[in-house]
Amino acid sequence: MADKSWMLNPKAIRYANECIQLIREKEGVRLKLSQADFLQQLHGFVERIRSKQLGESYAQLIAMAGVGNVVRSLEAGPAQAVIAQPMAVGSDALSISEEMVQVEGGAYPRYRNGREFQGLFRGVPRYR
Repeated sequence: MADKSWMLNPKAIRYANECIQLIREKEGVRLKLSQADFLQQLHGFVERIRSKQLGESYAQLIAMAGVGNVVRSLEAGPAQAVIAQPMAVGSDALSISEEMVQVEGGAYPRYRNGREFQGLFRGVPRYR
């Protein structure tokens, strides 16, 4: 289980809420702190969006959470050994490789915690 003691720090919560707000503005997706894989999803959005303001808020959050804890949290996530080939721009088709599913320009693990990828709901991957 990931260490979530950083959530007791009000400044860390403030930075997390800034990140949530920026992602909602740019992607239309609402992340929640209560999600089990919040840091993993946040990390994915930071890499995908590449916004300076989001990067700065994320860096402050990581500093509060402890870099070692975040790295362990990211490593505990699904292994991404095989990455699917990029899709053509504007294609909404679903492309599946052995380990990754690529939908709407994003690559998601085909399986997570014993569940199979079912699609996106408001930009958040769903598994069943």
